[in-house]
Amino acid sequence: MTATTTSNAKTLSKSILILDDEYDIVTILKKSLSIAGFSVFGFTDPVLALEHFKSNSDMYEIVLTDVRMPQMNGIEFATHIRRISPIVKILMMSAFDMDDLNIQSSLQIAEFLQKLFSPIALLKIISKYMAIA
Repeated sequence: MTATTTSNAKTLSKSILILDDEYDIVTILKKSLSIAGFSVFGFTDPVLALEHFKSNSDMYEIVLTDVRMPQMNGIEFATHIRRISPIVKILMMSAFDMDDLNIQSSLQIAEFLQKLFSPIALLKIISKYMAIA
C-alpha cells in the first residue's frame, strides 16, 4: 500500500503514521482520524512505512503500529522508529493480550491499545499526544 494523506479543517503541527498489516484496519483508522481533522499517512507494509519515516521523520508526532505483522513486527518497527526519532510518540495496538508482550522500556511506548477500540477512544488518546498549532 502506498502512503496517502488526508487533512481537514483543523491545523495540526504534525502528522500521524499508521501501520497495520490489515488494509481494512488502516483504512478505518485513517478515515476516523482524517474526519476528525488529523493529517494521516497509512501503511500496510512495515518496510515501506519505515523507509517513508526515515525520509520524513520530522513531519510526524505520532506513530501508531500494530504489534503482530509479517516481515517486521511492531516491536522491531518501534525500535527502528525510536532510533530515528527519540521524540515521536509511539502507540502500539494488538488484538492479543498486551501483558504477554516483552516491550523494552527504552522504546518509551506512550500507549498500548487493545483492539478493537472505538474511534472515539482512539481520538481521545491521539488528542492527548497531538499538539494543535
